[in-house]
Amino acid sequence: MDITSDLLEDCIGDIISKTSPSDACGTSLVSRTFSSAAASNLVWEALLPPDHRQIISELKDLYFSLCDKPILIGNGNRSFTIHKWSGKKCYMLGARELGVIWGDVSQYWKWYSLAESPVLPKSRFSEVAHLVNVCWLHVWGTIETKILSPNTRYGAYLIYTTGDRFRGLDKLVKLSVRFLDEIRCDFINAHLLSTTSMDIDAPEEGDARFPRDREDK
Repeated sequence: MDITSDLLEDCIGDIISKTSPSDACGTSLVSRTFSSAAASNLVWEALLPPDHRQIISELKDLYFSLCDKPILIGNGNRSFTIHKWSGKKCYMLGARELGVIWGDVSQYWKWYSLAESPVLPKSRFSEVAHLVNVCWLHVWGTIETKILSPNTRYGAYLIYTTGDRFRGLDKLVKLSVRFLDEIRCDFINAHLLSTTSMDIDAPEEGDARFPRDREDK
């Protein structure tokens, strides 16, 4: 062990810690000893704001804020939250982030700002899509797996609400999740209406899933 070298590195680190972040990065190019000294925790802890420990102590509040209050990202078309009990990342795609067959044809779909929407007075996104009338309902979304929490089993949910008057929603729909390079994937059958919303008895498909109400409706 070269004690002299270690002492020299500590002295250089102490000097660098009294400069600035840009100077610290610059001195790392001088030599290996300077590079090692400039990369030490001693240097960068000294370059942090004086009240950084107080800021760190408030991270608990930041964590729970991200759990309870989604923040908008991606030009306001996505939202991000943290799952409170696991710390995993959760994303929601707004209507403008989705692909919608005939979505740009006003005969079939109408787009409303939040203030204009006749059926959705409460949404985290500034714009919502309103289904008028279609013979083929096809909606899809994509998300990069690299932004998700690793080693995590995710669920994908279609989130929507219904107006006071509607028709045709008692038909079964098919839902699926797949990777983009997969040609085939498994589908599950699902109802868009809960049993309490149906005027007729629910179809007898035993594997079909029913929707569940969210707290925000």
